[in-house]
Amino acid sequence: HEPLEIEIELLIPGLCTMDVNIPAVSTIAKVKTCLVEYANQHLLAVEDCSVAKSWVVLAMFGYDSMYDFPLEKEAIDLEIQIKRMQEMFDLHVSESGKVQWNEKCRFALVIFSVYREPWSNSIDNGQTQTLRHIQEPWTFCHEERPGAPATLLENTLQSTHLRAWDFVTGQAFCSKQPIVFSFTHNALDKRQFMKISTSANEAQQFHAPGEGGILGMGANAIVHRVELKSTSPSLSSNHKKKKRSRDHDQDLSLDATTEWDSAVKRPFSLSKMLASLENKSEAGLAKRVRFANSLNSDGRILYFYGLGVALSANANNTQEYKFEAVLLARYEEEFSTYTMKKFMQDYTCAVPEKAPHWQKDFSIIQVKVLLVSLLNAFRDLTLMGVQAFDFNHLNNVLVSRDHQTVKLLDIDGNSKGSIQFPSEYIQGDPNKSSHGRRRSVHKPSLDIDLNTILPTVIQQLLLGKGRGTSFVENKKSQIWRAKTEEDGKEHIQEVISHNFGLQNSKSLSKIAEW
Repeated sequence: HEPLEIEIELLIPGLCTMDVNIPAVSTIAKVKTCLVEYANQHLLAVEDCSVAKSWVVLAMFGYDSMYDFPLEKEAIDLEIQIKRMQEMFDLHVSESGKVQWNEKCRFALVIFSVYREPWSNSIDNGQTQTLRHIQEPWTFCHEERPGAPATLLENTLQSTHLRAWDFVTGQAFCSKQPIVFSFTHNALDKRQFMKISTSANEAQQFHAPGEGGILGMGANAIVHRVELKSTSPSLSSNHKKKKRSRDHDQDLSLDATTEWDSAVKRPFSLSKMLASLENKSEAGLAKRVRFANSLNSDGRILYFYGLGVALSANANNTQEYKFEAVLLARYEEEFSTYTMKKFMQDYTCAVPEKAPHWQKDFSIIQVKVLLVSLLNAFRDLTLMGVQAFDFNHLNNVLVSRDHQTVKLLDIDGNSKGSIQFPSEYIQGDPNKSSHGRRRSVHKPSLDIDLNTILPTVIQQLLLGKGRGTSFVENKKSQIWRAKTEEDGKEHIQEVISHNFGLQNSKSLSKIAEW
């Protein structure tokens, strides 16, 4: 006789560990519902709030606590989750998706945000009254005790390491050293997001801004450099399920050489974090790009590792903590933090003392190679099925140290998402849409604005080498006001000859014609 319920261990990081009853056989979604309801009824009710955004992470007694993976589709596809359950923990999963859990299962419920009560009232057009939840970051407090620093924090978190999981394989990783980031409730005060603490088993010590391996900062997020190591095996695609044995344990042994040198992107606000996790936003597209990485052989698109969970402390009150969902990408020294915006500033710098040494030797061929790399990156993004890219500023593009290749960042897709497999668009019925109407099958296309920034880039590359942006604007106006087209071409040839030392009239004529 199989039991209807079993007792498992539930850790809610930041609160406590407890025993909870769950259905012995149920789907992943059902188990998460049970765990969330238990947290709402027994723990969060006193705070007059309920769980909004959370992740459930599965581990098993008899293994290290970091030998785990999240049961969340945005982090790992359901197929990979099931494969992990079967091969790592020997759990049985039926064809209908129901899992036969056992008492060795350990769950962690990582809470990112909560709904506060009462609901807020809003009046629509002065007539109808609607109710909506107020969602806010979930924070917890920990006060250091004399003689026992960080004891409670360690017991309720297990670890202050950054945790992350691979998009494709579900392999678990953790930072090589403990790391706690800083935050503030004022998303506009970006300086307070720059500190980190690497203290272990002692009070957290936050250093001055700039000590956190900061790679960059934008309007919505900050990027840190963090090194991670694997804590669970990378299962092979042809690994066959079999009963647990010594040979099985050897097959699942850790590869100590598997490490990530990653760029960790942390949004400044809860709303930005939640938006980035949506399937049609940055995290969803990052996973799509990773699965289509075979189309990125030239590396013109940023290589994404996966999603992770980071711990951060309030910069103004270091006893207040919260969890953040972060996106990890590969850090490449060749590209580092040199954006195309900074490259164009160096390229057009008209002050010889401040201009980079490579400026004067930058040839017209190098200009062509750089532009081709940029356009090819847009092509690669299109082939991957991404439907949109924000090219309204140059901070979304990195330039290599040799200034010959580019790498695209912030693949957010303007919330248009990607072309899924299979779909009506690909491997679907070309004759009908979801509404029953006929639709035309066409090649993938990228929604990108090439009329705003690209002309400026081309103008500055051809006309502005070492001459400044004001010169480019004046010369552009002079070319447009030329009496005839031939006069305009003569102006272009004159500038290009001066900038690149070209004397061949035939080559100058072709460039001006282009």
